[in-house]
Formats: sequence, structure tokens, C-alpha cells
Amino acid sequence: MILIFAPYPTLERVALVEKFQPGPGAQKPMRVGVYAGGTGMRAATVARLLDGDVLALGFVGGQLGALLREGLDRQDVPHLLTPTVNGTRGGFLLLDKEQGVISYVPEPAPEISESEANALLHSLNRHLPTASLLLIADDSQDLERDATLFARAIAQAKEQNIPVLADLGGSALTAALEAGVWLVRIELGALQRRTERSLQNDSAIITEALLLLEQGVGNVLITLGDEGALLITPEDKWRIKPPVVSHFNSTGSGETLMGALAVRYLQTHDLVEAVRYGCAAASVNVTYDEPGYATIGEVNILHRQTIAEPIIIRQ
Repeated sequence: MILIFAPYPTLERVALVEKFQPGPGAQKPMRVGVYAGGTGMRAATVARLLDGDVLALGFVGGQLGALLREGLDRQDVPHLLTPTVNGTRGGFLLLDKEQGVISYVPEPAPEISESEANALLHSLNRHLPTASLLLIADDSQDLERDATLFARAIAQAKEQNIPVLADLGGSALTAALEAGVWLVRIELGALQRRTERSLQNDSAIITEALLLLEQGVGNVLITLGDEGALLITPEDKWRIKPPVVSHFNSTGSGETLMGALAVRYLQTHDLVEAVRYGCAAASVNVTYDEPGYATIGEVNILHRQTIAEPIIIRQ
């Protein structure tokens, strides 16, 4: 079972317009969708679409929280959510039929009390013994309280020898790196901001990834948008090249990759194969309105066209 720790889910509204026109005039959308989203719940949704066994944990509160529960039920995502006084956040994604993403506006994560945080961590601890992997995924604000929450969750998993996959940002990402998770996904832009250096080639990127391995991270996955990903392990270095597809909505592609990766890894126990599968799923996701969506049939087709090449760094 894949246990997904996603403290701050988002109720996402996605509107698609025929042709976006900036300015005060009203624009009638072609269609509007409402989804239980945010980084972790997108990954959970994809894992379920790909026949993964998952349980999603997070906070929920208020009217948007009730709608988020309904969304998770519609998306067939098993969940156990911890009630909070403050309400669940919302998010709005505007898409143009031709241009793709116009804007994504997520609300800030709600303030959480210490007792609420303890309740969520208690729930996590109860379910860890049944988990094969723990995926910790969130895009919450860069607050010290977030770092502490994620660090405690990772520590609980490591105490029970459960491999941790981390898909985080800001101080939460720092906490994951310091804890030495089994695998961390970092977007190239986020890695550049952390290092404050321009990473223009594979050699420079790999050098930074190797530093993370030296600090205790098990494996590093650097995602490169349309260009795929670099996987750096203690044994090897790989470039994963996805096929060229019609690019529409990249929102949720990283989470799609991680949800698919987790499912495939438990099927094969081959990390390179799992990343190939994840990149194929991300390539499917960019063709849909919904952020975090892929079907088994489409993933299988693109998986055959996704290439993993070993990287040789010449001195």
C-alpha cells in the first residue's frame, strides 16, 4: 500500500475558455471542473487511476473541506482526513484552449494547531505498519511549522523502516533533505534556487545531486519539464527522455510522475523503470484539463516511447 501524507489539500476549480482576453470583460468558460487536488491528492488520484492501492492522509475543514471529501470519493481515492478548525484552502486554474495555462492561484495553507498536527501524525503512525511506501507531497507555504510537521512524519516512517518519497518545496524540502529520505524529486528551477547557481548542463546538475547523496538522500530525481528527468542513484546516473506530445496543461505533471512512479516501483522494484513509467504518465497529464490525470492505456502507449539512457560524465 502507498500511504500518502498530504497535509494541505486544495479544492481546485479549473476553467477552460475558448480564447482568453485580458481586461475587465466577462468571459464564458467552455467548461469548469472541480477536483480534490493539491500536490499530494493529485499524486493519490493518479496512483488510483493506475490501479495503485493508496490511502491519503491530510487536514480538512469547513465547507470547502466537505466538498474536498466528496471530490476524493468521486476520484476513488481512499482517505482518512483530520478535522481542523480552519477551513480547507481553494485554488483556481485558468486554461486557454490554445495557449494552455493562463494562471494558477492557490490560497495559502490554513493555520494548524499543535493538537491538530499531533492528531494527523498519530493517524500516520497508526497506518505506517501497513504501508510499503510513504509519499510525502505538498506545496504549502514556506513556514517553519511546515518543516517541523514534515520532519516528524519522515522520522516516524524511518523508525518503521518505510521508504519515503518526498515531493516538497521550501522549508519542507529542506527538512526532507536533512532527514535523508529514500527519494526526493526536485524541479530544476527549485534546485537552482537552492544552490544559487546556474545549472546549464547535465554535469553541473549531477554535481549538485551528488552532494545531496553525500548528505544522506538515497536517490535524487531532477525533473526538467518537457525534457524529462535526470535520476541520480548511488550506482548510476540516468536521463529519462519522454516522447513529444501535444503540450496543453503541465499543471500537476510532477505529481502525476510521482504517483505513477510509486505504483510502478511496487510492481517491479526497479527504480529506473518506475521513473520511465512516471515520465510517461506525466506526458499523458499535459494533454488534459484536470491537473493530475492519466489512464493506464495511454500511459502504456507512451511508456514504450519513453527512453532511459545512462549518462557518462567524462572528466
